Amino acid sequence: MPSPQELAIRTRSFIDDHVLPVERELVVDGRPMDDALRLELQKAAKEAGVFGPMSAVEHGGLGLDMRGAAPVMEAAGTGLIGPLALNCSAPDDGNIHLPAHACDEEQARRYLAPLAAGDVRSAIAMTEPAPGAGSDPGMLMTVAEETDDGWVINGRKHFTTGAEGAAFTICVANTDHGVTLFLVDQDNPGMTVGRRMPTLDHSNPGGHSEVEFADCVVPNSAVLGEVGLGHDYAQARLAPSRLALLPCGRCRGCSRAS
Repeated sequence: MPSPQELAIRTRSFIDDHVLPVERELVVDGRPMDDALRLELQKAAKEAGVFGPMSAVEHGGLGLDMRGAAPVMEAAGTGLIGPLALNCSAPDDGNIHLPAHACDEEQARRYLAPLAAGDVRSAIAMTEPAPGAGSDPGMLMTVAEETDDGWVINGRKHFTTGAEGAAFTICVANTDHGVTLFLVDQDNPGMTVGRRMPTLDHSNPGGHSEVEFADCVVPNSAVLGEVGLGHDYAQARLAPSRLALLPCGRCRGCSRAS
C-alpha cells in the first residue's frame, strides 16, 4: 500500500487528468450529473488506485485512518466532484462510516458492502420542514411506532441529499425509547421521494429532495444499531465526515486549486 502522501499525489493527478475535464463538460456543455457519470468516474478512480480512501480494504477501498485520509481528501477537494469520484462524498461518506460501527453482520452484507464498493448510493433523512428538525435535532417530528413485528414510520423530510435513485435511506425518527435510525429500502411503498428542491449545488446525482414516510412499515431488522441511540450514532457519523470532507479536507483542497 502506498503511503498517504503518495496516495495524495496520485489523487491530485487523477483529479487533474480525469475529474477537471468532466467538470468543464458539466459547466460548459451542460452534461448532466447522473449515476452513469458517477459510475464512470468511480471506475476510473478504481483503475487509478485512489478509490475509497475511507472504505475498508475488504470492500475495495484504501482503508485509511483519519490521519492518512486527510491529505488524500485534501487532494480530492481540488475538484468539486473529486470526492464523488473517490466515493467519499456526502452523504455516502458518513453512511459508509456509520454502518461500519453500528450495523450487524447481515446489514453489513446487504447495505454497507455495496455502498462502500460504489455499487449503490444512499441517503440520510433527518432535516424536516418547519417546525421540525433543522439545525436542532431536538425538534425532530418524524415518529416510529413499535408494532408486534416491526415499526411504522410517519413524517416528512426535505433537503435529503441523494434521495432520488438511492438504494436505501437512513431515516432518523423519534421512538418511545428515544431517537432511532432505520434502514429503509428505496422500494418500500411507505417511502416517497418527492420533488428535487432548488439549490445552488448540482453536483450530486441524487439531488436534494423532499421525502415522505407515510405508514412506512419496516421490520425490526431495519433498526441500525440500538433503539434510542440515534443521537449518539449521528454524532459518530458526522464527526469524521465534517473533519475529512467539509470544513477541512474539501475546503483546503478548493483553496489550493484556486
